[in-house]
Amino acid sequence: MTSFFFLERELLGAIRARSATLLLFALLALFLFLACFASLFLLPDASPGRGANKIVAYASPRMSPAAINSLFERLQARPDLQSVHFSLPEQVTSDRTGGTFTLEARSAAAVASVVESLRLTEGISSVEMATGAKKVALSSGARLALLCGLVVCALASLVLAREGFRALLATFRGEIRLLRLSGIAERQLLGAVVAAGVLVGLLAGLLLVLGLALYGLSTAGIGTDVSADVTRLVGVGVVSVLLGVLMGSLMGLLGVGHLSSARFSPIS
Repeated sequence: MTSFFFLERELLGAIRARSATLLLFALLALFLFLACFASLFLLPDASPGRGANKIVAYASPRMSPAAINSLFERLQARPDLQSVHFSLPEQVTSDRTGGTFTLEARSAAAVASVVESLRLTEGISSVEMATGAKKVALSSGARLALLCGLVVCALASLVLAREGFRALLATFRGEIRLLRLSGIAERQLLGAVVAAGVLVGLLAGLLLVLGLALYGLSTAGIGTDVSADVTRLVGVGVVSVLLGVLMGSLMGLLGVGHLSSARFSPIS
């Protein structure tokens, strides 16, 4: 095992400007591939009315449970409201501690009248409109573009990685010949190249996870089920890291293909 890590360190130490540039672009293409994958699962469809016309009303801490239930029933009975939800104070990431009503109007024209009515309602401390601007919605055209980007970025990452490993192994050619002359197990040499590809894939996956964390922080809060969002983010993050490792393994296998060339033979 120690010899494997020594070999891996020597291989990575042979990275030069050309191979570093190609592998860096392969990493970028793989990150974009993972970003397209994550976007397809995280961003909602831009269906009519979805995420639009939302209103958030904050209840006063002095509002009794009976008053909250009464207001909730009155709001549900309104014909201009499509949905009504109430979140308990501990579910709200805000300094307002009285709980919050999240409502969705049936049309944009009804929003103004609902907001005005809520502002005049006893027990409601403030009202805000949350039209879903914090979350980007995907149209059918955007979803198709993401699918095309998924394929293009996957192919680009593999092609760039193949050329990057070609340049890296060309720099490491003398050492490969010596290693083969010394009788090193071929699987160790092949494993070191595959491991380098896995490192590229793992790094792309971790960068994507960082991006997902920032996305989660920017979209948490208004009118969302925070626990559901976190669960989805974690799930997509884990799958993205695994997918990145898988793609990195394919990159490494493409690099291994160069080792069959005669120029790496110890007797050439």
